[in-house]
Amino acid sequence: MAEHTTPRNLAVGSDSDVAALQVQRRADMQVIRALRDTQLEHGKTLKEHSELLAALVTGQVAQGKALADHSEMLRTLAAGQAAILDHLGITPPEPPQD
Repeated sequence: MAEHTTPRNLAVGSDSDVAALQVQRRADMQVIRALRDTQLEHGKTLKEHSELLAALVTGQVAQGKALADHSEMLRTLAAGQAAILDHLGITPPEPPQD
């Protein structure tokens, strides 16, 4: 009788092992899906941050160019004013000291 019991016990044990592996596989798949979802969210957030950073850099470059243009216009105006004052024989006032 013991000879018939052993194969049956092995079959039951084998079924139990397979069931446990299936449960573990399902859990592993849930973890993999959760990681994928998280990676997709992180990718989307990274793309949004990259776009915002690019917009900030573009804005800073534009502001830098505008500042350089304004500085050049101010130098031109100051030179023109100095030339006019010189032509009129007027000594320009000293700039205020801090």
